[in-house]
Amino acid sequence: MKIAMIGSRGIGSNYGGIERVLDELCPRLVALGHEVDVFSRPGPAVEVPPGLRAIPVAACGGKHFENISRSALATLRAIGRYDVVHFHATGPGILSLATKVTGQKSVVTIHALDQQREKWGLAARAILQAAERCVVTCADEITVVSESLRRYLRERYDRRAIHIPNGLPKKARIPAGDLLTRHGLTPGKYFLFASRLTPEKGCHDLIAAFNTLDTDIKLAIAGGVGPADYLAQLRQRVDPRRVAFLGHLAQDELGEAFSNATAFVLPSYIEGMSMALLEAIAYRLPVLVSDIDANALVVGNNGLTFRTGDIGDLSNRLRQLAETPERGLIADAAMLPDWQQVADRYDHLYRRLARRPGTIGAAKAE
Repeated sequence: MKIAMIGSRGIGSNYGGIERVLDELCPRLVALGHEVDVFSRPGPAVEVPPGLRAIPVAACGGKHFENISRSALATLRAIGRYDVVHFHATGPGILSLATKVTGQKSVVTIHALDQQREKWGLAARAILQAAERCVVTCADEITVVSESLRRYLRERYDRRAIHIPNGLPKKARIPAGDLLTRHGLTPGKYFLFASRLTPEKGCHDLIAAFNTLDTDIKLAIAGGVGPADYLAQLRQRVDPRRVAFLGHLAQDELGEAFSNATAFVLPSYIEGMSMALLEAIAYRLPVLVSDIDANALVVGNNGLTFRTGDIGDLSNRLRQLAETPERGLIADAAMLPDWQQVADRYDHLYRRLARRPGTIGAAKAE
């Protein structure tokens, strides 16, 4: 089958969660016999296996319209040429209206409730809300990465969605090297935050809680994508002798940061299913997460959580982690699916959808 992936910045970019999902998923779909085209931001060519292509598509309209304009142009190129068009995220999912009109089979994956992100103004949030309504009306199938998202669609729209979580990657630990040396970090003596630097990820809460600790453990913040004013505020709130901003990390440098941390901390207010959290678990790192459903369901009963937005509770939990890091270990990580299992589920979904006759409809929750 021929599958079009629309809504990401491409493969091999390590830009964010969706891009990392496609890096894991697409080569496995190719191995299962599919031809997969990922419509991408123009840039340097990336090496991909036979059967997988990165197709550059230009964008217009500035940073707020970049992704949707690229997705729209990609959709025009994709209609009629693929067995399934797979949109990623709610915004690009609005283009499932075009696939419905033309009779093209479509899947939309909702990775998070994007309209709740603080970076969007009222107008953008209204558009994203409209996109969400369009998705539940027009998409052939909707997949979600968390059970909480599945419940949301069922309760709000009476729309059935298929829960296909992100997979647990396979990771080999990387010894301390140049990255830690450059930033003055000692193996096993720093908490790690690794995510986009946007308000809903809660890094400001982590800094506020960390500043209350009397410990020789440092805080390392990995991430270079986010509003410049927010990043400036974060930098103003830290003691540079205790907190290191690592910038955007990828590949071996990201692995080095994970491999040598004391623990991973994710104080987010909004998540779908965090790829960074899954990576931390794959590296066998102790983890501390906010108690939103999307995080708590990943770490289960063995993970360490704190009340979302509660600086005092987060500070107490950090203190516990500093003294006994093993409290944050996830004992039942084997319960999480690996990426091959995820690819097998999408393979089954695509093949079942391609065989389906008739018009596109909005399936109701059972």
